[in-house]
Amino acid sequence: MRRKMEQLREELELLETLRDGIEGRLKVVLPEDLGSSLMDGVVLCHLANHIRPRSVASIHVPSPAVPKLSMAKCRRNVENFLDACRKIGVSESSLCSPYDITQCRLRPLRSTVQALVALETTPPPRPGDAKQDNLGARKTSRESSSSPAPRSKNAPSLVCATTQTPPQAWQIWDLIGSSLMHVFCLVLLFVAYSWSELT
Repeated sequence: MRRKMEQLREELELLETLRDGIEGRLKVVLPEDLGSSLMDGVVLCHLANHIRPRSVASIHVPSPAVPKLSMAKCRRNVENFLDACRKIGVSESSLCSPYDITQCRLRPLRSTVQALVALETTPPPRPGDAKQDNLGARKTSRESSSSPAPRSKNAPSLVCATTQTPPQAWQIWDLIGSSLMHVFCLVLLFVAYSWSELT
């Protein structure tokens, strides 16, 4: 019984450290069910882009017409996130598998996120800062201190800056496609009902 309580406490601490690390950097509030909010890869891709801008070139995001991503798009986001982690410098031993993310296995994901966050660099100097020389302007957080780099107060949230919505024409076609699918399902139900009435 005591062992189960210890495991439960460790899982809760794991969730909170993962949640705090992501929410603190992206300035967002994640839903209560952290695993399901990360399994589509959208938040993770934004985190990689926060650590190194444009490290994930394309992110599939839900649209108003189709609020839930297909598994193929979720998997592509997850693979793009893991590829970005490799490019940024996360070691293979720290990387989790796509399966870990899509199946909400948070322990391996936390080690990947921690390794990624450890590679976070300080923001480049602003043009008005004459006191900083260009050579020492970008140093890793491991070299500077254990605390994360301070964010500029007037910098926009990265989630808003990189959220990609499909063009208006795509949204219309998504709406038409889902409507046609509903009509098709209704026709099938009608045919099945009519068939059962005839027999």
